[in-house]
Amino acid sequence: MAATKEQVLAGLKAVKSPEGIALTDTGKLSDVVVSDGKVFFSITVDAAVVQKWEPVRKAAEAAVRAVPGVVSAMVALTGERAAGAARAAPPPAQAPGGGGHGPGHAHTPRGERPVQGPPGVAAIVAVASGKGGVGKSTTAINLALGLRDLGLKVGVLDADIYGPSVPKLLAIRGRPETLGGTRLKPMQGYGLTVMSIGFLVAEDTPMIWRGPMVMSALTQMLREVEWGTLDVMIVDMPPGTGDAQLTMAQQVPLAGAVAYGEADGVGAVGYVGGGGVPAAGG
Repeated sequence: MAATKEQVLAGLKAVKSPEGIALTDTGKLSDVVVSDGKVFFSITVDAAVVQKWEPVRKAAEAAVRAVPGVVSAMVALTGERAAGAARAAPPPAQAPGGGGHGPGHAHTPRGERPVQGPPGVAAIVAVASGKGGVGKSTTAINLALGLRDLGLKVGVLDADIYGPSVPKLLAIRGRPETLGGTRLKPMQGYGLTVMSIGFLVAEDTPMIWRGPMVMSALTQMLREVEWGTLDVMIVDMPPGTGDAQLTMAQQVPLAGAVAYGEADGVGAVGYVGGGGVPAAGG
């Protein structure tokens, strides 16, 4: 029998914050989403104390996995900078001639440390739009299928948390298998390796997630899924120009971005491109 939200919250009461307060009483816990034994939630703290809270995140994940009926758990720890807090100074720029990129490397903004993508994935391309309902997901799938027809090994990450449509577009049904209780095995369809939040929650489940949880879910679906060896991964982004898009531009080694739409698409291109990612409009 699948676990309930009440059972998960009861298990989390035993997890203590660094100050010794029950996690459920700290006000740091997001809404807990439970669907078919899969549990999703985030813990949001001040950016300055993220390291102190990492053991709490691990303890919360272990507590949830111990609840009868829980198949897997995705627990995100996110740091929010308080209003008016000073930003950390960027690292010094490299000396001239020391920071060039060879062919095929994802672009890294000057002054930022290089970020690592999923093991075995050669290139990641994001597909974005300024608003929903303009055909972004269809464009992402067509791009993936076109690259597949060129003989490339292609993966698709449906990162549109609020309206995952890739399962319907590819007519893929079922749930991903859990590998070792900590990683997910992606689905397969039309010669593509596919992962979507739509595989993990019921179709009628409302996804009312805060921005930090969305951003962490994106990075975790990138890094905690056994993608295997891929020539390119297409990421179907959430619509708009918010924190999720900026996070992808800054924390994921994007080789490029495609924005679909008219005036709103141009805005999305400029937004992602402003994060140091080569971009093109559609």
